Amino acid sequence: MERRQVRGGDMGDVRRKSTPGTLHRNQKHATETELKHTPDAKSNRHQHHHSDIFSYTLPSHSETLFNRLQSLWEEKLLLDCTFTLKGNSFHSHRIVLAASSQTPNAFIGSKQMSEAANCLSPIGLRAALEFAYTGRVAVDLSKEGVMEEVLNACQCLGMERLMERCTSKVTTSVATERDKSIRVIKDMWERGVGCDITIQAETGESYSAHRVVVAAGGDYFRALLCGGLRESREDVVCLRGVPSWVIESILRFIYTGQLRLSWNRVWEITDALIQFQLEGALSLCINFLQERMDESTCLDVLVLAENYGLVQLGQAAEEYTLAHFQCISGWEKIKDIPCPLLDRLLEKDSLCVESEIVVFRTIVSWVEDNLKERLPCLPGLLLRVRIPLLNYSDLQEALSCSLLYRSPGTRVILKALKSFTDGHYKGPECRPRTANQVLVLVGGDTVDDEFQKRVPSQMLWFAQQFHRGPGLIRSIDWKQYAKVPEPARFRHCVCLLNNKLYILGGRKYYGALDILKSAVRFDLTHCKWELLPDMLCQRDYFSAVCVDGKVFAIGGNRDDSQYQDTVEYYTPEENTWRPAHPLKTAVCGHAAAVLDGQIYISGGCDPHHSCLSSMWNYHPSHGCFPRAPMTAGAGRAGHIMLAYGRGLVVAGGLQPFRMGFEDQLLCEIYNPTHDTWSSFPTLPRPHLCPGATVLDGRVYVVGGSSANTARDTNWVHCYDPKEECWENLGAMPYPYADLAACSLPFPDLVN
Repeated sequence: MERRQVRGGDMGDVRRKSTPGTLHRNQKHATETELKHTPDAKSNRHQHHHSDIFSYTLPSHSETLFNRLQSLWEEKLLLDCTFTLKGNSFHSHRIVLAASSQTPNAFIGSKQMSEAANCLSPIGLRAALEFAYTGRVAVDLSKEGVMEEVLNACQCLGMERLMERCTSKVTTSVATERDKSIRVIKDMWERGVGCDITIQAETGESYSAHRVVVAAGGDYFRALLCGGLRESREDVVCLRGVPSWVIESILRFIYTGQLRLSWNRVWEITDALIQFQLEGALSLCINFLQERMDESTCLDVLVLAENYGLVQLGQAAEEYTLAHFQCISGWEKIKDIPCPLLDRLLEKDSLCVESEIVVFRTIVSWVEDNLKERLPCLPGLLLRVRIPLLNYSDLQEALSCSLLYRSPGTRVILKALKSFTDGHYKGPECRPRTANQVLVLVGGDTVDDEFQKRVPSQMLWFAQQFHRGPGLIRSIDWKQYAKVPEPARFRHCVCLLNNKLYILGGRKYYGALDILKSAVRFDLTHCKWELLPDMLCQRDYFSAVCVDGKVFAIGGNRDDSQYQDTVEYYTPEENTWRPAHPLKTAVCGHAAAVLDGQIYISGGCDPHHSCLSSMWNYHPSHGCFPRAPMTAGAGRAGHIMLAYGRGLVVAGGLQPFRMGFEDQLLCEIYNPTHDTWSSFPTLPRPHLCPGATVLDGRVYVVGGSSANTARDTNWVHCYDPKEECWENLGAMPYPYADLAACSLPFPDLVN
């Protein structure tokens, strides 16, 4: 049995730099202990997250794998099964046919399918092959004799699923059929049935697999096994420089679409996935790194992203590092980052520190860690310290630092420090550092300047600065962030996914036919709008959330007479909307939020216009599961719900009152661990159908209207956890109702 060692591309040298290297030092392999996604596990991640293993699944994997298998079939690559019918040969892959049969072992062997060929017709066989590769019935069963030939092929080949698809009035989806087939292939792999290639680690561990399935796993393996290289003719292929557990993880992903990830494992497996060009699996690693990043890992993630050019991951890691720099500056890992990266971080306005002395101390600590090599970097780094922001005691601390007197290049800095200490500084002023996220208003409608009609807004406004005047006077400087493509919309939804802002549905005016199903997306990295495929149905007064790399649109109003129980989701990699499991009841004016990867839905109005107090835990495949209902009032609709800390805050909206409705000012917070509600400070003003977001640890509720007065609400209210109360920060640029809000990067950072 021949074997050949394969290095696996030109990424080896880069790979050795990043795993586990300067920032990933002293990490051992994880134990094989599975950990489910539970709130308790996530909240304790600082104590033991390096060894905890989490399972991540790529939803589109079966579709991608079978599309690649179909491509290999159409290009006549790695075919190992032949049917000869009336002088014509039909070729396929045994493992694919086996996957669609209830007797898969019958397809495994070295002989041609001669017995089956005796009872097959070309039409029936073509239908069976098409179904095996695509999950579709590609022939017209209504034509004379076709149904009989296809059913005969089903009997000969043991394809019970195809038979059910042809004869049943209820048709299963293509995705369902592919999922069933991939489960059969996985089962055969785990039992070692039909495996015809061995993937071997350099240390000797070997793993059996199906050659065609591995080739369908990604472009690298396709080229390796189908490109005419020696490996395409060998039974054993050795992957040099790749740990055995990584090889096993890659194969398991190819067969299941799943990766088991931990902080101890993710560095090496990410490196290998880039090397072997497995983009789907790589996206799971990126999701893991973004979702579970904390102060102890964000620098590792940032360096990894920069080494491999993972732009979006790098941006997320940089933003996290800047936002938590006060804490990160005290970690040992800050001493391991290269000078250009440290310089870039310290230059940012969005660097969050309690005092500029933190920046000075970070520089000194970094230089002293390797004094001989880093002392020349000191003058340049000290230019990042915003000396005018130092107080007198901080200036004294800086002047007493002996390191400043060991480099000739620091004379200018010393002179500036002394001039500030003496009160004689006459140099340029510097800007204070600001948070890198701002409050943004999206759409809505308001009365025009002549007070004659209501006008929907196309504008995204951001709060550039909050002003505090004498007494209770507050005001906000609003600037234009961007302009939404036509049409202007209100009663819409927004959400953020992978540094892109999604704006969905709503309505463009006030007629029943003005409700929208269109969707647009703003790429924050490139400042570019993109038109997305329409949703499956038009919606306003609905809710939208992002979870597991998908955008979900939930319930809502269809045409002012019908509420919806439908849920649909958009997958960016597929650029399509697909239906998910419906809700328990049609609902409108509800709220939804995500906490610990779980979707929660609260309140709203049902088709009888009854205001609900319900709370649901929604799963896209299984539907709604009841949780403890809200306790404030007899129901709530037109409200907001936001993940806040370890709970979900519900605020604003309306509640039932006599024969109608009234404003609901009471707020409450839900604890999913204990399935309980508790009180939350009361809103000072009504907010019906407002916008809302969490920014810098504070809850913002903006605009909307009042059920009691039918007037628009102009105010921006913020909940300050330190003061434990709501504060009126000032007015919006216009009194927008039915708007949305979010937090986005400061425009200077975007541009």
